[in-house]
Amino acid sequence: MKTAIVLSASLLLAAPVPVATVSFEKEPQTLHGGKAAKSPKVITRRAQGLLAIYTAPAERGADLYFVTSNDLGESWSEPQRVNNIPGEVSDHGENSAQLFLSPDEMTLYAFWNSRDPKNPAASHVRFSKGGAMMTTWTPAVTLDDDPAPNSHGFQGAGVAPDGTVYAAWLDGRDKDQAKTGDYTAGASSVYLTRSTDGGKTWSKNIAIARDVCPCCRVSFGFTGGRVVASWRGVVTGDFRDIYTATSSARGQTWSKPALVSRDGWKIKGCPHVGASMAASGDKLFVVWYTEANGRPGIYFASTTNGTAFTAKRLLSEGTVDPTHPYVSAAEGRLGVAFQARDAREKDSWGKMSIYYRELMADGAVSPLLKVGVPKEGAVTYPSTALGMSGRTFVAWTESHGEKGPRALLLRGRQSVR
Repeated sequence: MKTAIVLSASLLLAAPVPVATVSFEKEPQTLHGGKAAKSPKVITRRAQGLLAIYTAPAERGADLYFVTSNDLGESWSEPQRVNNIPGEVSDHGENSAQLFLSPDEMTLYAFWNSRDPKNPAASHVRFSKGGAMMTTWTPAVTLDDDPAPNSHGFQGAGVAPDGTVYAAWLDGRDKDQAKTGDYTAGASSVYLTRSTDGGKTWSKNIAIARDVCPCCRVSFGFTGGRVVASWRGVVTGDFRDIYTATSSARGQTWSKPALVSRDGWKIKGCPHVGASMAASGDKLFVVWYTEANGRPGIYFASTTNGTAFTAKRLLSEGTVDPTHPYVSAAEGRLGVAFQARDAREKDSWGKMSIYYRELMADGAVSPLLKVGVPKEGAVTYPSTALGMSGRTFVAWTESHGEKGPRALLLRGRQSVR
């Protein structure tokens, strides 16, 4: 039986209004034919298509694979390896690959992290592009221009409405320039590059933030003609909250960092969980995790300029141990997925599950829906994608013991009743 999620309708309206619902299929499907795979990311295109990536073990290391579906997930193409150097992909935690589509839906952009074969302590951010219809991937290029063997990872990327492609990552080249030496686990910088010609060439790396928590992924959003980057900063005393910087000059110059919310989360180490951003109309929504004041929760706030934010609101009520939020947007909808335990199950120690809910532009939220419960192992790192006509997709990784992880996809459909 399908599970329905009812989106809020104003009780102040005198006349009845349509109520939107999302129904999900009962069982998810695997994206790699039941073989070991993890970190699925799915994007949609207007021609009823699905595009997806995931990583799979290689003889040495891992590879990034791309698959397509022209029938909304009923069947999938043969997996196509994206990275041209076999086994180079490094995928752990939030350091997973990402896939984006150009505004005209003609070009695909893939970003991932790779190990440095000459120095095990170093890593690089890699990029390849391909055609969205008849896909062939270009030989990968390295986006970080640091000649020293430092860490460059936990990358985030985004494609602006004008087609400019942005990529940023946590960079170790300035580790000696932190304001204080007492940050537990040290601190990174956020370095950025951009391409104005569809990924053919990339700008020189620039630093847009220092004193950054070293393992919480960077993310991008767009609002009011501005590009917005987010990260988790760290200040004296090991307080780690979410910050943003904005650019109205297509990434050439950036504002000073702005605090999204003064949570005051003090943790002696990096929590490995960054923010996620997506826009609806002129509002950019930021979704993040904090354990400030001993109250773990997923929160959200919105902004129209990238520097001033509404008061934060809780998204994860009724759950415990929530983490790893991911938000996506399409056709005025915003879908959020995260992992958590049900506070009512097994004295709050039930299995970690995948939850989904939607945000409305006016700040209203739909009821929280549990959409993924592991059959064996554990579920981690969900992502979402929204398509035309209310189509909804949630993907995640499920561990399967000695069989290895599985990349799973669950489909939903919004309707008006």
